[in-house]
Amino acid sequence: MADARETAERHAQDVVDANFGRLMQDFAGDAMNEVMALGGPPQPTTKYEILSEVADGDAVVFGVRYSNDTEALELTTSWKQYDGVWKVFKVEKAGT
Repeated sequence: MADARETAERHAQDVVDANFGRLMQDFAGDAMNEVMALGGPPQPTTKYEILSEVADGDAVVFGVRYSNDTEALELTTSWKQYDGVWKVFKVEKAGT
């Protein structure tokens, strides 16, 4: 089973690869709606960078930067396990 970091990195690579089917499986609750309300990452997204990783109780919070040659979006994504599977349960624009 992948740990939180491995899952967050795989998720970010899925954003770059536009693997929407697998991306949808990574969200719990309203997290996908939160991403959509922010406008989502730049299109196309050509790279990602994990900026930070902080344990917060049973959750792990990652700072992630998604970008292309002209745009970037930094998000804070909060992950926790649901039935042994890491899922995003909260998404915010970094710094908010």
